[in-house]
Amino acid sequence: MSLRNPTANRSMNMIDRPALKEILWHQMRSDLKSLVPWFADNDLLLCPTCCRPLRFDEFSLEHIIPKQALASDPSDVRAATPQNERSGMTLLCRKPLVFKGKRIPGHGCNSWKGKYYDAFLHDLLRAHFQTKQINSCHQIALFSAGYLGLFRQFGYQVALSRSGLLMRNQFFHPNSFLRDVPLTCRMILAGEGLSNYDEATRPYWTEPFKIKVDGASAFIALRNMSFKLPLSRDPTLPLVRALSYAPLKYAFRPDLATAFV
Repeated sequence: MSLRNPTANRSMNMIDRPALKEILWHQMRSDLKSLVPWFADNDLLLCPTCCRPLRFDEFSLEHIIPKQALASDPSDVRAATPQNERSGMTLLCRKPLVFKGKRIPGHGCNSWKGKYYDAFLHDLLRAHFQTKQINSCHQIALFSAGYLGLFRQFGYQVALSRSGLLMRNQFFHPNSFLRDVPLTCRMILAGEGLSNYDEATRPYWTEPFKIKVDGASAFIALRNMSFKLPLSRDPTLPLVRALSYAPLKYAFRPDLATAFV
């Protein structure tokens, strides 16, 4: 189930519009219940990054590509395409994180992303790669944004897989890659970015993540950058939901491990 286009009506282009949060909430709840049926017995949702079960009021809307990065887009792009469309929207938790009994300042995963990744994503979208020095913080910021883009496209079957747990754990390690992240997923390929807007270049601006799944990898393009994310299961394959026994590639066993408590 795709979670990527809750705003088909372009008049819904303001992030503070209450209906947008509600639409995403119900889409994500429906997707989660299809994979973990016992969530039908409660009114909770799993945060895509920490995986804590939380209430509606403990979530907030999140621009995957931060607003400050989009402010640098050319004026004709900003006039033609809504900000939400260019950023990609999801829900992240706003309930404070706790680590080893100590409360982490801020509003949950929403604040964590803002503190550790948004400035680096802004830097990348404005970068001239022939001269720009890229460090591991840039790479992990892009990796984490790519995970949220992958979740937005394929939902909880990505988040609750073995590779999803790895990517969720990486989200909470902003300064260095975890040992289990493949080396091929620790690099960025980049070319010269576009600066104009017309019908031919419209997809470059309007859909932030172009995703192609190839076996154990997802190839992701974000404007003029491309990179890989690990996959333990191809999310484009159908899931068997009614049979007790099914070939492994068509079965799904959700991993509900919490990345940060």
